[in-house]
Amino acid sequence: MTDHEKLFRTTDGVELVYDDFGSGPAVLLVHGFTCRAAHWAFQREALVAAGYRTLALDLRFHGRSNSPATGQRVSRLGKDVRELMEHLELDEVALVGHSLGVSVCLAYFDLFGTDRVRAFVAIDQSPKIVNDESWAWGVRSVGWANVWDSVNGRFQWGNPSLEPPMPPHVGQLFSDVGGLTEFPEGAVLQLMVDHFTADWRDVVPAVNVPSWVATGRYSPSFPLEGMQWLAESLPKSSLSVFENSGHCPHWNEPEEFNREMLAFLSSAL
Repeated sequence: MTDHEKLFRTTDGVELVYDDFGSGPAVLLVHGFTCRAAHWAFQREALVAAGYRTLALDLRFHGRSNSPATGQRVSRLGKDVRELMEHLELDEVALVGHSLGVSVCLAYFDLFGTDRVRAFVAIDQSPKIVNDESWAWGVRSVGWANVWDSVNGRFQWGNPSLEPPMPPHVGQLFSDVGGLTEFPEGAVLQLMVDHFTADWRDVVPAVNVPSWVATGRYSPSFPLEGMQWLAESLPKSSLSVFENSGHCPHWNEPEEFNREMLAFLSSAL
């Protein structure tokens, strides 16, 4: 492992790996499904240069961390984040989540409130994935009738045609650090079921720290109305829509994203 790569063991005996760069107020980056800590490279460089201690965790089942037979629940991933904070004795952390990582942060808030957290960034993730009579802004085309087929890859959820072409700098990032994880069939099915069927809407109003919601104009996953609902329902929040991005504005438009993120953190921390 490099000097910046660290390892800690969770209370259920799982070894998780995280990167630790820089010094100053702590920012903890929580990646999305199939991603890894190294995929935050664009943000890490900007954050360290701006004077932040920048931590990025490989969630269990991802990257360099263990893939145990247990813990395939978003709540367990939220507890992992808490245990990392306790391991490092961190307080007043800015939590930054993307996609599944947003749900992990909401699980943290559900379990622990905003204890140890000073600010929250949510990148393109609805608090409820399944659309039904109570919610129309989950993942495009997913309803209770097709959840099982969706998580098993038998139904094309979302609208991939909306996603803009991958910019060359993102392709280079994947070439340098590795692309998205391809799990063996069924390996993380329980996690996907838990992620898809969760409903975090009741948690959102209790997240009483400064928050920033970011999405792309062409998100293949979530309608803009859902991101507007999230920003309006978080007590201290604002919304940014990146006009040339889909699900990953922090990749597609990293310079503009980083400018807005740093401005938000400067006001929040």
